[in-house]
Amino acid sequence: MSLLEQLKNVKLKSSGVERDFSGPKTTGFLSQGEIDKYQNSVLDVNTEQWYAILRDVTFETIYCPIYYDEAQLFVKVYEKVYKDVDSSEIASRNWRDALGAEDLKLVQDMSDRLQEQMLTYTQDGGSAFVKTSSRSAKDAPLYQEKIKQLYLEKLHSHPKELHCDENLQITCLLEAAFEAMKVTDAGTVLDMFMRSERIFQDMLLATEKKDRFHENFVIRQYHHIDVDMEFRGFVFNNRLTALSQYNYLIYSKRLVKQKEHVLNLITEFYNQEVLPRLKTAKFEKDFIIDFALTDEGKRIWVIEINPFMETTDGALFDWNKERSILEGGEAEDMTFRLTTRPKPGAKVMLPVGARQLLQETSSTSSV
Repeated sequence: MSLLEQLKNVKLKSSGVERDFSGPKTTGFLSQGEIDKYQNSVLDVNTEQWYAILRDVTFETIYCPIYYDEAQLFVKVYEKVYKDVDSSEIASRNWRDALGAEDLKLVQDMSDRLQEQMLTYTQDGGSAFVKTSSRSAKDAPLYQEKIKQLYLEKLHSHPKELHCDENLQITCLLEAAFEAMKVTDAGTVLDMFMRSERIFQDMLLATEKKDRFHENFVIRQYHHIDVDMEFRGFVFNNRLTALSQYNYLIYSKRLVKQKEHVLNLITEFYNQEVLPRLKTAKFEKDFIIDFALTDEGKRIWVIEINPFMETTDGALFDWNKERSILEGGEAEDMTFRLTTRPKPGAKVMLPVGARQLLQETSSTSSV
């Protein structure tokens, strides 16, 4: 299936019910011209385009190449084993069973090369976070057995009487999903990548744009980030116009309390540390940038940059109804939004796999 066909299929899905933890990156394209614009916009803000510019304000990163035939293999495996499969079956399907000797050799070569590079961060007991040039496989842990145990550990660290609280359940699930991305071996990384629809979409895009193919495993030193301390910023004509809580399905009492402080920290950080570097390098003027606060707000990081397009999740902003806000046309001051109270029924906004996991563990968590 071509990328155009893939995106047309996404267009037909409901956009108001099921979301991944940050929203889909591909939605709503119907023409090849729109696809071309999307492809180039994504490639223009891949990690390789900005890491050297922002090296001092983002997580330490090294690269391991993904070759064209390997990118094709990610597409092949997902289409053959996981595409259009009920999410409840993904964890039990072994993608290796679908590969012949030649493809298994390709996987082994890729694994050996990746493992050698990961040792930079893992050989002394550390951990890594591995993504592609564009995105992470953060949808994949939902389809791996270990996330259930991680989720229950998070939930059981709270008083039993709170275990049925929906906001707490989603918070613990997000924490478990983030921790599941903490890796020490290449085998785990490749298993996540093979099961991930996000990686499938990205490799489909990359292989169809062969003249610009330049993909890597982006290996980053792992840093813990509290799930309520990630933020999505919108930049138009180099101006930070809007900011949103990234994991907006959860309510955080401390975030609400610290709203003005967080706003001031990120605004100052962007204007003084990020913008001058990007302007000097003549980087894109319109983009979406994700921030993280760690160490009780003592450190601010740039997580990644995404295209300023509707295909990048608008978080608490609506691309269709509030584009003028995102483009800075309605006010001189930046608009900062966060979730100010628990959202009853927020579970329905989770992807099917997440809802199934919460349902499967509900009896265990109440014991």
